[in-house]
Amino acid sequence: MACSTNVLKVFALFSDIIYALFGLVVIGLGVHIIYKFEHFNTAAFVIIGLGVVVVLSALFGSLGAARESSSISKTFVVILIILIVLEILVVGFLWAFQTSLLINVDKTFDQLWNDQPVPIKPGNQSQIASLERWLDCCGNVGPKDYLLPPNSCYNSETDKLNLEGCRQKFLDFIAERWTAFNIVSLVLVGVEIICALLAYVLANSIVNRWRRSKYYQK
Repeated sequence: MACSTNVLKVFALFSDIIYALFGLVVIGLGVHIIYKFEHFNTAAFVIIGLGVVVVLSALFGSLGAARESSSISKTFVVILIILIVLEILVVGFLWAFQTSLLINVDKTFDQLWNDQPVPIKPGNQSQIASLERWLDCCGNVGPKDYLLPPNSCYNSETDKLNLEGCRQKFLDFIAERWTAFNIVSLVLVGVEIICALLAYVLANSIVNRWRRSKYYQK
């Protein structure tokens, strides 16, 4: 049975490492949002906070597995159950209120558009200009929104004027990433369930091994 405990330990450590990598990916996503969109800093910090919690939880679970501590492993299971419940609630909320949230994103685009310095110069460095360079778009609904399209409206590789407006491309981008984020969240929940099951079985195996060792000493 000691062999089975060691095998469980290896699997638990491996799953915790995968879990930690997921946490790092979530942190990277939050940093990416901060770098690209300063108006979404609140959402970005929430995402980074979630990633930090995931990484710390994974390290805690790894500690329990490495030290073969049943108490730490069981505490890790409780932490994972709480995270799983919260993440399922968040994903359900995002699915249920996706339309309302996209309306708020649309309003945020209006704010970005209205915050541009006037008159808009060819070397425009506003948030809209960043969107134009990133999504290969121009203006609100197209280049006609400008008297003279700024440099950011031109494709960096071909130097051709981008004819698509940024509003719809931005909404489409957010909607696609929103769906991807929900899918990644569900995958994360799946990894957490696996980690929780392995940690729980490992904790019981450690306790049973300790009991057998006490019994055979008598």
